[in-house]
Amino acid sequence: MRRLILSAFFLAALSGGAAAEKMAYHCRIDGTSERQWIQPMIFIALDRAIDRVVVSDASILVFNDGVPVEGQLIRDNRSRVTVSWELEVRASGNRRLLLDYRATFLKASGKVNVTAQPRGKGPLFNRAGNCLPTKLSP
Repeated sequence: MRRLILSAFFLAALSGGAAAEKMAYHCRIDGTSERQWIQPMIFIALDRAIDRVVVSDASILVFNDGVPVEGQLIRDNRSRVTVSWELEVRASGNRRLLLDYRATFLKASGKVNVTAQPRGKGPLFNRAGNCLPTKLSP
């Protein structure tokens, strides 16, 4: 059910663009849990016609009122796709924290690397996993 809802968000978010390739990446991240900054499952949608990126995971849905966030396309070439996004969260003591995320998907292997870092200064969180790319339109 959760997957169906997220797919509906992606399709709605990407609708209305020119007829071009739209891709979804369903990524499973190793060595993480729902209580960490990098989530075990991340969905990335990309509309290449307008370079639009939409990202969703459990943290995004919790901290962004159930709505995926807009991201930025950093690189899209024959070997990889790199996107970035940010998320404002409430950390301990109810303080606001802005996290910068970056994900790089390697097309040949299906591997993905995701980083998260608090803006300004803070530790860099890094996790790897695999993505299943799916074409959303012809």
